[in-house]
Amino acid sequence: MTAMHQRYAESALISKERYISREWLASEYERLWPKVWQMACRLEEIPNPGDYYEYQIGTQSVLIVRENEDTVKAFRNACPHRATRICSGTGNTEGELRCPFHGWAWHLDGSVLEIPDADDFAPECLRRKDLQLSEVHIGQWGGFVFVNLSETPEPLLDFLGPVVEGLAPFEVDKMRLIRYRTTVMDCNWKVGLAAFNEAYHVEATHIWDLSGYAASRMNGVRRPARMSAAATDRLDTDNRINARDPQGRTPGSYQFLYETFPTHNKMRNVPELLTDSARLGDMGDPKKAALEMLRLQQMISQAHQDDVDYVEALSEVPGDVPSVKFFADVRRAVGAARGVDYSHIPDEDMVSAIDYCIYPNLVGPVSAGNWILFRFRPNGDDPDTCLYDVMFMHRFGENEEVPTVKHEFYSRWQDHDEWGPTIGQDLWNMGHVQAGLHQSSFTGLRLNRQEAGVRNFEKFIDRYVLADGDPAA
Repeated sequence: MTAMHQRYAESALISKERYISREWLASEYERLWPKVWQMACRLEEIPNPGDYYEYQIGTQSVLIVRENEDTVKAFRNACPHRATRICSGTGNTEGELRCPFHGWAWHLDGSVLEIPDADDFAPECLRRKDLQLSEVHIGQWGGFVFVNLSETPEPLLDFLGPVVEGLAPFEVDKMRLIRYRTTVMDCNWKVGLAAFNEAYHVEATHIWDLSGYAASRMNGVRRPARMSAAATDRLDTDNRINARDPQGRTPGSYQFLYETFPTHNKMRNVPELLTDSARLGDMGDPKKAALEMLRLQQMISQAHQDDVDYVEALSEVPGDVPSVKFFADVRRAVGAARGVDYSHIPDEDMVSAIDYCIYPNLVGPVSAGNWILFRFRPNGDDPDTCLYDVMFMHRFGENEEVPTVKHEFYSRWQDHDEWGPTIGQDLWNMGHVQAGLHQSSFTGLRLNRQEAGVRNFEKFIDRYVLADGDPAA
């Protein structure tokens, strides 16, 4: 972890061209995306034989197909006859893959099933090896399907590295989607990813969210929770709470630890600040304080409705228990009632937000039974917009019914207010960042210790984009 007292020494500016240049975006399509593992979909999105999911990155379309109960395949989504996309979106092929244009068909394993009027083609056009659907390398981890477009990718688990070990206690493969939303953001895909890859912005962007932190961690003093009603509302600067420590440091400096790896990076709350949290009784009536804090956590998607229901049903809430210890015990009790065992997860990880930035384009906080995962992809050849996916995942008990999730798409995120207050505040910033990058006076990004993950990510991008020299040179 990056030591909090250590003076950060990296001073090189990050060029703004990588966020606004069409040439840089083109080089990413050429040098980055064809060579890295990319999360394409969740296994529960293709549960039955014949189910398919189309994953797109730029002009490239990959068709993920459930062949049988145990096997998932991935193919280049183009008919070898006239290049027609074989399937679009999601659905079920009913046992075969068939081109909608001229009816060429394949088995679910990609082998040829039918070529109508085959004897009307020259024999050289129908060599079997040329007619098989072109396979794409595929891997699975955590309930996700990953694809890699290169010919000889490194093993998926080697690429994921520390992510696999770090997330193992949360058993994310047993989580299921409960909501899935996609929208178009008015920023470069890397600007969007960076918004969730540092905590330096916590005070200025999420200041009202901090009332939850303040209530539980700062001298046991209760402060009112005030949240903006609409995603784009700005905050009343005259009534901001003071969440800084005695040295004047913002929460991103003293409440979070940061760790970088050769590939990927991580940030999380300082464990000691969680285990040493204020007692519920120091904040007034313990039950009322607990419910207020839970409802705030629920607003930022870090608490479940069943946690709230459990506490509401209690006749008495102990006042001498540290708040985080109490909430961890509540989560364990709720899980146990559903047949889910969280006994192996320490208190400081039960309800903490642990964020892995999984390169190249995934990030999001995980806690026991809950993961909000964000994915960013470039939007065509426009460096100033991107596709933003929000996947809310939840751990269900063995016998619980998992809801059917409809993938929602919105062309403008501003037209919808159900992103949640915290996410909405992040989205509001992104377009302003992108606009500022185009200002002639701006020379480059100046990053601090709390933004070390952003710098580490850009170094990762450089390993691919600059491998054969600067594309803009």
